[in-house]
Amino acid sequence: MNEGIAPFFSPLTLVIGGGLLAVGLLSLLDLHFFKTPLQGKVALAIGLLFILATEGMFVTSGASGRYFEGMKMDVTDCEYQVERDFPMERREQPKLIEQKIKACMDTLGYDWAATHEHCQEARLSTNVFCYLPRAALQRSIVAFQMRFE
Repeated sequence: MNEGIAPFFSPLTLVIGGGLLAVGLLSLLDLHFFKTPLQGKVALAIGLLFILATEGMFVTSGASGRYFEGMKMDVTDCEYQVERDFPMERREQPKLIEQKIKACMDTLGYDWAATHEHCQEARLSTNVFCYLPRAALQRSIVAFQMRFE
């Protein structure tokens, strides 16, 4: 989700979801705020959905941590380091620059994975879509985030 939208919607979804969750839980304890117990259970379910939606906003936004946005920064950092360390090789040995960037990303914990359609368009070592993290959870989150790019 867009980083400008997530900070706006997340407090709203937390307040609404938390309120519905609390009312739904109180309904289970026979403190009914609704006419029927079924409405309390529905409020509980909708409250949980709002909280899960908030979590989804955080997972898919750049504010969620490293994940896809962090991977973009890692690619840029590796490119900068290699260009700084080997300034003359860009013209003389461009393959060396590409190999060094891939090696840098490898040391940071990323695998070269040329399966994404944007990577198929441009198989470059500086293309962030050509990498995936090695850690299983991060890999699944980044793959999920890449679907929206």
